[in-house]
Amino acid sequence: MNQTRTRRLASLALAALLSILGRLEAQETTSGSLSGAVRDGQGAPVPGATATLTSDQGSKAFVTDAQGRFFAPYLTPGRYQLRVTLTGFAPLELKDLLVRLGSRTELPELVLRVGGVEEVVEVIGSSPAVDTSSTTAGGVLDNETLKRFPVGRNFTDALYLVAGVSDSSGVGRANPSIAGSSGLDNNYVVDGVNISNTGFGGVGTFSIVFGSMGTGVTQDFIKETQVKTGGFEAEYGQATGGVVNVVTQSGSNVIHGAVYGYLRPYGLTSDFAQLQTPNGTVNTAGDASYDAGVSLGGPLVEDRLFAFAAFNPQWERRRLVAPEGFPLSSLGEVERRRRVYSYAAKLSWQAGSNHRLDASFFGDPSKGELGPQRTTALLASDNTRFSELTYGGHQQGLRYDGIVNAHWLLEASFARSINSIDEKPQVDEWQGTDRTVVPNRPFGGIGFYDKGGQGENLQYQLKSTHIFDLAGNHQVRYGAAYEDISFARDNGRTGPPFTLADGTVTRTGASSISILPDPAFGRIYRVGRANFGPVPETTAKYYNLFLQDTWKIAERLILRPGVRWERQRLVGGGTPLCSAATGQPEDFTVSHPGDAQCERTFSNNFSPRLGATYDLFGSGQSKVYAAWGRFLSKVPNDLAARALSADAGISRADYFDAALTRPIPNGVLAGGQTQHLIIAGAGAARFDTEAQPTYQQELLAGVEFELAPAVSVGVRYTHRSTPRVLEDVGTLSMTAENLSATPGNVEYYITNIGPQIPTQCYSGYPCSFETPVHEYDAVEVTLNKAFSGHWGLLASYRWSRLSGNFEGFFRSDNGQSDPSITSLFDYPTNDPSYSAVGGPQLGFLGDIRYLGSSLGDGRLPNDRTHQIKVYGSFAWRALTLGLGFNAGSGRVLTALAANPSYNSPAEIPMTVRGAGLQTASVSGCDPCGGYRERTPFEAKLDLHADYTLKLGRQRVVLLADVFNLLDRQAPTDYDTAVESAFGAPNPNFGYPTSGAVGATPGYDDPRQVRLGARLEW
Repeated sequence: MNQTRTRRLASLALAALLSILGRLEAQETTSGSLSGAVRDGQGAPVPGATATLTSDQGSKAFVTDAQGRFFAPYLTPGRYQLRVTLTGFAPLELKDLLVRLGSRTELPELVLRVGGVEEVVEVIGSSPAVDTSSTTAGGVLDNETLKRFPVGRNFTDALYLVAGVSDSSGVGRANPSIAGSSGLDNNYVVDGVNISNTGFGGVGTFSIVFGSMGTGVTQDFIKETQVKTGGFEAEYGQATGGVVNVVTQSGSNVIHGAVYGYLRPYGLTSDFAQLQTPNGTVNTAGDASYDAGVSLGGPLVEDRLFAFAAFNPQWERRRLVAPEGFPLSSLGEVERRRRVYSYAAKLSWQAGSNHRLDASFFGDPSKGELGPQRTTALLASDNTRFSELTYGGHQQGLRYDGIVNAHWLLEASFARSINSIDEKPQVDEWQGTDRTVVPNRPFGGIGFYDKGGQGENLQYQLKSTHIFDLAGNHQVRYGAAYEDISFARDNGRTGPPFTLADGTVTRTGASSISILPDPAFGRIYRVGRANFGPVPETTAKYYNLFLQDTWKIAERLILRPGVRWERQRLVGGGTPLCSAATGQPEDFTVSHPGDAQCERTFSNNFSPRLGATYDLFGSGQSKVYAAWGRFLSKVPNDLAARALSADAGISRADYFDAALTRPIPNGVLAGGQTQHLIIAGAGAARFDTEAQPTYQQELLAGVEFELAPAVSVGVRYTHRSTPRVLEDVGTLSMTAENLSATPGNVEYYITNIGPQIPTQCYSGYPCSFETPVHEYDAVEVTLNKAFSGHWGLLASYRWSRLSGNFEGFFRSDNGQSDPSITSLFDYPTNDPSYSAVGGPQLGFLGDIRYLGSSLGDGRLPNDRTHQIKVYGSFAWRALTLGLGFNAGSGRVLTALAANPSYNSPAEIPMTVRGAGLQTASVSGCDPCGGYRERTPFEAKLDLHADYTLKLGRQRVVLLADVFNLLDRQAPTDYDTAVESAFGAPNPNFGYPTSGAVGATPGYDDPRQVRLGARLEW
């Protein structure tokens, strides 16, 4: 009944929108726009004048209205020439007007003089450097500018040039932290195609083992990239971090293309810092990459039909060395090989001046050759942990942009995005580690692996824009979108099935087996993970409606109210009946029990937005602006796979023998525990029917000026908070669970975290959940100059503070990629029995209260107090020089103990967050040793140079980039895990290694030189 009512309300809302809006404009997703006002010599509006815009894709003409205004939408980003004509007036021309992606270029007042057609008035100037109608923070990066800077080849490398973008503490470079978010909280759109991973968030193909494995888009495919770090419109959502919007290149009337190659061989990379640790660390002996490509664009029918195509294969190489004294050190340098075949194509049909159709195709099918695809493979006794990978994605999009009349614009699109990853282990054996010796000795296969997981997203959008006058000028934009998502996650675990203490036979092998010392039995064998449930295949249906007005109340004042409505339905798969058979209470959402599926619908979520801009001097060269908004997260399908399905498995199973045939009975004290079988996910999780997705609220205010032609300076303040968090909880306290005399069966309850959640505490001790906290404050100063007059500049400084106990979709302290179902709130956090009872009786380390907000609220891992960025370029004749300087505060450090129930490291804080830890002294590492609250201050200087040789209509560009010119290799991370497993001290604690219980050095990459050559025409 609730669903029927929701559908009726949604239908009425859409019908109301379509009926009350008469005529409209706005900021397009894959293009830009330009507007202006034409006056005569006395300042009166000039209606009926023709404004003709010309680019290398032909010409488009627009006629001024009664107020002398014209608006030119759906312009391919680039440079244009404008000619304004009207009988009796001398034509007026402006050249080299720059139109940016997702932005509106508002021209200064255009004045027509009385004269003949033979007299042309040419206006000298540049495009405005300030968009006086926008409240969005961030930046736009065009391909020609990026060619002059020292930047990596993947489009995500360029995101770090924008203020507010920083390292995300463990999610990988392709997934940055934007405005204090985690690396999985951003939304990525390319040519209108949402390429965000359906299972976990993040960009492109994503694996919980390898992180982001590809995006399908390299710098040579791109026309422009827009990074929205805050203040974005109601049209944009699915993100509590930022929105990255990319448009690829198009064909034009001019045949253009390039053949290029880049190489960064082993010989042009300095020596990597080497690290020897008690537990063994795999060192990098060299790193190399090569890529070559070809692109071609041009007209199929002049002024009408254009095509562009590009192919850019890449080869990645890394030489790894096993630690001294480990068996595989005898192999010497072992090479890890991966190859990526990136491609892109676009067909553009200009069906008349008012209608355009674009078809886009891009992807990155990739392969990792058999070898140490995981660095930890070289810690094993032989090559049992070698594997090969097949991964990547394919995306297609079809988009229509139409000008119905001077006051009505229409857009429609269909897109498909598919990503998959499949790892094939070389050896099918159980995975484990002998923790009775130092260094700990890994044995067996790779354990957990992605076994053909795949996600697909079918996307449908319809948008409309109207322009009308009512108490000022309105530019109203509204639309609807629907996404049909499927996601399959097969948790492969190497080795044969085995039998649990209750007689259940597992579906997978065992992983995370720890051989632990025990005073009574000598040693025991603790299995950390195994699955016995079916493989879940999940779906999701996502809907949104938005309404956004740009209301020009007065000549200088613009108000931007908007609202976004979202609905998401997640459906699990492979689940036993979700009714009485699983004992779920009535508040658990059940759908079609006969279909063996469980579902959860999040509906009627409204995200209001309100912004305003004021042109301080009325010249179009300054603005003061403010925005307030709510940003709702879109829950990835990993929740459906693990919580709406029977993700049946174990989090602990203890045995007396290595063959896993003699289970340890419950009640026997062994390995510091009396509970020796804990089952998790035997049925789908219970859902709070009132629970809704996580959202953030933001307040943004700033001022921006055009200091000189093409030069802008700005100052802005951002505050973000997270009033509501959706997560899974286990209501039984950890102490009570581990001292229980009955077999453990952890079942989770998914709700909005807070003190209202009922708990089951240990006898005599109160316990409760607490309200999550995520608070972000930042002040940013920017100085930008579009490239002109031989030079360009992007510079910024950010002061920020990020505090609380909740990071976002990614939990970087323990490296967990399970959005909305991390282990952060699996147990009541305000539980004094953890340290008072669990400490002395069971050996619990740390204090679970430091996970909560009242006692543990502190600096979060993505807190970066200071950040400085300077990217500049200078061209002199055929020579261009570029510089990149990026510096900032290091990563916040917190010492973390293992989770006693899950046996996983880096879960329970030893101190309040951000209090620091004792680092180990390492030979040759000056910042190592002593107590540190952060990793060292980061600073990196990069250089670029290119020289152009003209050969008739062609040109050859020879280029070189030097990354980390000063070869600074300071620690970027330390091993924060006090224990490598519960009850097993981590010998590498405090060493500069990458991630908790890291197996690779956590240092900056050394100096690297990349050479390239391009033949362009």
